[in-house]
Amino acid sequence: MSARRTAPRVFLVAGTRPECLKLASLATALRRRSDCSTVVVNSGQHPAMVAQTFAHLGQSCDIELPACNAPTLSAALRSLRSQIRGAACAGAASILVAQGDTSTAYATALAARDLDLPLAHVEAGLRTDHPLRPFPEEYFRRCISRLATLHLAPTHAAATNLRGEGVASESIHLVGNTVVDLLREQVENGFGATLAFLPDTPRIITLTLHRRENYGRGLDVVCTAILDLLARETDIGVVCPVHPNPVVGARIRRHLASHPRIRLTEPLAYRPFIALLARSTLVVTDSGGIQEEAPYLGVPVLVVRENTERPESVAVGTTTLVPVQHDRIIDEIERRLASARPRPLPFAVESPYGNGRSGERCAERIAALFPMRIEAQREAALAG
Repeated sequence: MSARRTAPRVFLVAGTRPECLKLASLATALRRRSDCSTVVVNSGQHPAMVAQTFAHLGQSCDIELPACNAPTLSAALRSLRSQIRGAACAGAASILVAQGDTSTAYATALAARDLDLPLAHVEAGLRTDHPLRPFPEEYFRRCISRLATLHLAPTHAAATNLRGEGVASESIHLVGNTVVDLLREQVENGFGATLAFLPDTPRIITLTLHRRENYGRGLDVVCTAILDLLARETDIGVVCPVHPNPVVGARIRRHLASHPRIRLTEPLAYRPFIALLARSTLVVTDSGGIQEEAPYLGVPVLVVRENTERPESVAVGTTTLVPVQHDRIIDEIERRLASARPRPLPFAVESPYGNGRSGERCAERIAALFPMRIEAQREAALAG
């Protein structure tokens, strides 16, 4: 029997677009190795988007789980947990890998516990100053940290958060953020994407909204502020890739679809989206990942949230937090538009999110776990 078939089987589980982007370089790095076998699992949370995102990156899923159409968050977690557990059991998984703070990530952590398998958590240790904001992401990542075997921290602050919560230092590894791997590749190869949907205006604001905490009134406030800003500033256009969640999409379209300087698009593939960010004068968002990419592009970001789990972007001057209040949003947009553009961060180890080689570091740490685990099991057997 070949070494490949007897090698430990690493299951990478993705259910959303950001998970695909942040697991892509890790999947590539693991597949180059001869000491493990890699299986990429589409959890069924957003199955079409996961398949499409990996395809845009030249990758594919090895296992496609049924779409999870549960009506509530708790029901979705139960369904995802059961499906991931079943796939891991049937596929003889040796380790599960979860990324970030999604329902899929938490369900993967629970499935690993159910099966007594080690769990590697990519992007471990992100924290806000409130245990339930944003919900459910902050709750999920804190729970995942209590279940993980291997904590792959993207920043010094994340590693410090984990140590402060009592996580053993030897299980925490500073690796940088894996999304910077994709970003570095794109910047070095040139953007090249044709952005035919851009409004014909000198200044462009990119708008992305999807966080559960902004459902309903929050979306109304942000969209109304954008419309009132455009009434004041006639040389600004807006591009808004609309999230596939119908609760979000319907509300955004109702507010913004008829304005002549606003372009609503379907979710963009990674390369055209990064090209859009690079072209933007400002980004207004409630997203997390954009806060990591924008510093390397020198694009200012206004985050319409009370707090952030990415304080590094605030520290370098790229990100500004603003509460979801109509006048505060307009005032802060105008202040940022009048300010100098931030200087892009270099792709260097010293940069807050690393140098764009994080997937390789994660793969090394995951592969190193297997000899250690085998030795620990041997010692436990001898002691028993």
